Amino acid sequence: MNKIPVVLISGFLGSGKTTLLLRLLAYAAKRQWRTAVLMNEMGEQDVDGDILSGEMPDLPIEKLLDGCICCTKRDELGQALKSLLDRKPDLVFIETTGVANPEQILEDLQDPSLVDRITIRGKIALADCSKFLEYNSFFASSRELVRTLRGQISFADWIILNKAGECEEKQINKVITSIRKINTTASLSVTDYSRLDEHEMFAALQLQQAGNHSHSSHSSNRQESRSDRLQGSAWTGGEDRSKPRHRDHEGAFNHNEHPHGHVGEAGHGSHSYTGLDTLTLSAPTPFPLEISLIETFLAARGSGLLRAKGYIQLSTGPSLVQWAGSQLAIEPSTLMLQRGYLTLIGHRLDKTRIVQEWEDLLSGVVQ
Repeated sequence: MNKIPVVLISGFLGSGKTTLLLRLLAYAAKRQWRTAVLMNEMGEQDVDGDILSGEMPDLPIEKLLDGCICCTKRDELGQALKSLLDRKPDLVFIETTGVANPEQILEDLQDPSLVDRITIRGKIALADCSKFLEYNSFFASSRELVRTLRGQISFADWIILNKAGECEEKQINKVITSIRKINTTASLSVTDYSRLDEHEMFAALQLQQAGNHSHSSHSSNRQESRSDRLQGSAWTGGEDRSKPRHRDHEGAFNHNEHPHGHVGEAGHGSHSYTGLDTLTLSAPTPFPLEISLIETFLAARGSGLLRAKGYIQLSTGPSLVQWAGSQLAIEPSTLMLQRGYLTLIGHRLDKTRIVQEWEDLLSGVVQ
């Protein structure tokens, strides 16, 4: 039986995982690969899945929401992956939450019901160059969060140091030195907007397409000049990377030290062992919001807010709203919004206060 290759994409909150995934999917489509994706979101709303579906409507996607596949969603991982495998894709990508333990996920993929059907071809980790030193410092975050960040780096075959365009060369070199203290063997790419040589990555991950297909794979509307310039070449098969590799680099963890459980709370938020909370705020669409109001509201959360994303009806129209690294990004959206929402992910968020301030913001708009 030909095993289906699986590529695991991890990385801390806001590091650029979905942007990378879109690039890899676009490249695979040009090479007529049939791809499938398993997406995991901490929040109860599937922002990243909606982004993928908007770009590639025919792409098979399984979505696990409101929890992490290395803890509360572990029991659902196998079934979701089997549903994708039954579609007989050439390649499956798994995008984890920003605080997932990739080692635990890899161990779960060794389940007897899966081991004969899949082969792990790569473990990719993204790191935000502009925030890595801050996140990696025990004085800037909790010990558990730093352990998670270092664990993702330690366990990767390929590390992408993203958002380097925002950093001076001195800072980039410091981050590279820090990463190499954690993982000395992984391939390392320094880039911005998750740009890389997709052909090089596919070849390095030793992917081999399962047969020649006369049909086309899922198409993308994205304009990727780098992908357009790539020339086709054959990929060769390689070793099965499905067995966990235990390292003793600084900051590496084992699964016994990663009690990554999310405990549900009343309302529409959750809390993790790391002190990370998720909170989903509702925004009724008849009352468009100004961008400046959103930015002021998010900035007021301070350093405790690590990530925010969602779809909101702004005064400029339906929009994808994202907050990472204390920066707001707005993109027009064609998504038909019945009710807007914004999911916040942060470190010990004061949910009661945030909800009250959000309601005050909305009431001011309604009036």
